[in-house]
Amino acid sequence: MSSKGNILIVEDEFIVANDLRLMLQKAGYQICGIASSVIQARALIEKHNPDWILLDIILKGDYSGIDLAKELMVKKIPFLYISANTNHRTLEAAKQTQPYGFLVKPFREKDLFVMLDIARYKHQTENVRLQREAAVKADANCLDSIIGTSPRTKDLIEQIKIVAPSDTSVLINGESGTGKELVAQCIHKLSTRSNRPMVVVNCAALPLSLIETELFGHEKGAFTGATQKRTGRFEQADKGTIFLDEIGEMPPDAQVKLLRVLQEKEIERVGGENPVKVDVRVIAATNRQLEKEVAEGRFRLDLYYRLSIFPMELPPLRARKEDIHALAYHFLRKYAEKNGVSITGFSENAMQELMAYDWPGNIRELEHIVERHVLLSTGSSIERIDIPTSMLRDNSPASSGKLKTMEEVEREHIINALKAGNGKVSGTGGAAELLGMPAQTLYSRMKKLGIKQTFKG
Repeated sequence: MSSKGNILIVEDEFIVANDLRLMLQKAGYQICGIASSVIQARALIEKHNPDWILLDIILKGDYSGIDLAKELMVKKIPFLYISANTNHRTLEAAKQTQPYGFLVKPFREKDLFVMLDIARYKHQTENVRLQREAAVKADANCLDSIIGTSPRTKDLIEQIKIVAPSDTSVLINGESGTGKELVAQCIHKLSTRSNRPMVVVNCAALPLSLIETELFGHEKGAFTGATQKRTGRFEQADKGTIFLDEIGEMPPDAQVKLLRVLQEKEIERVGGENPVKVDVRVIAATNRQLEKEVAEGRFRLDLYYRLSIFPMELPPLRARKEDIHALAYHFLRKYAEKNGVSITGFSENAMQELMAYDWPGNIRELEHIVERHVLLSTGSSIERIDIPTSMLRDNSPASSGKLKTMEEVEREHIINALKAGNGKVSGTGGAAELLGMPAQTLYSRMKKLGIKQTFKG
C-alpha cells in the first residue's frame, strides 16, 4: 500500500463510521469514503479502488456485508469485518469469505491498529507467495524460449533467474541478433512486475526531434500540432518495465533527461509544469561498448553507472556453436508448421555447413536462413545451405596478420551487406534485412561509422 493505505469504511451507523474515520486519519491512513449500504460501497469501490475495506456485516438495504465480501474475494480486494454480530451461524458464514481480520464492537483504538498491522503483514506475505508461484509458472514458459545447453547459455539463464525478482536496473550487452529483447522479456516475466506491461523503445529508431515527447509525453498545446495530451513511454510503463533497446544511440540531451528519471523517479511532460512520479524498472540493451563511448565523450558516465548495476553479456553465436543444432531444429519446426510443409530435418552436409559458418548476424541470421531454406526445400529435409558469398569472406586474424577492432569488423561487415544488397539499405533484399536489424538502426550505425550509401555489388 502507498503510505499507510487508502481505506473505504462500509458501516451503516454514522457515529461509528465517523469515529473510525477520525481514528484512521489521525494515524495517517487515507479515507476514500463511507458507505452505509452495499450499493453505495460498490460505487465507491469502482471510483476509488481502495487498498482496504473495513466492513460491517449488518447494513442498510437488501444486501449484507457478507454479500459484499464475496464480491471482494473475486476482485481480490482485502477487507476486515467490524461488527457487533457474534451469532455463530453469521460468524461461520463470514469466515467462509476469508477476511483478513474480525473486530468485535465495541473495540479500543489500540485493537483496531493492531488488527490492521496484522492484516497488512498477512496480505504482504500472501502477495510474495503468489508472486513466487507465478514466477515458477512463468519460468517454465519464458526460459524455454532460450534455446541451448552450452555453458554460456546455462550461465545466462542463471543470471536471469538471479536478477529477475529484484527491481535492479539491467544493462544487456551483445551483438545484433543475439537475443537481447528476448532476455529482457524473460527478466520482466519472471519479475514481480509481470502483470504490468513491458514497454519497448528502440532508441535508434526515434527521430531526434521526437525523443523527448515519445519518452516523457506532452501536454495539449505544448507545441504546434499538439492538439491533445500524449502519454509518454515511461508513464505507459508505470508499475511495469521499460526496455530501452540500442541505448548507445541516445543523443546527449536525452541522456541527461533519462538520468533525471532514474534519479528522481519522475518525469516532466513537454509543456508541463509539474513533475509526474513513475515507478518503472529499466532494462537497457546495446551492441556497443559503452565504456568506450564514455571514454570518447559520447555517453554519460553517471548514466552508464545507473544503468549497469547488473550488466549481462550475451555471447555471439560463434562462441556457443554447440547450440546451433538445437537452434536450427527449433527454427525448422517453427517455420515448417507456419508454412504447412513436412520438413523434418537437415542432411549431415547441411548441418556441417551451419556449424562451419561464423554467423556475424548471430541467432537472427540463423533464423532467417533456416526460414528461407524451409520455403525453398522440395524434399523432407534441407540438403544444403546457401549462404550469401559476400558473407563468407575470411575475417580471421590469421588472414590479415593482426586482430581487427570491433569497429573495423562492424564497418567491414556492413559494407559487405550493402554490396550484397546492391547498395540498398531497407526493404526486401536490402542490407538491413540481410543483417537482421531495423533499417533505422542500420542508418544510425552507418552514420556513426562514416559509411556512405554508395556500395554496389
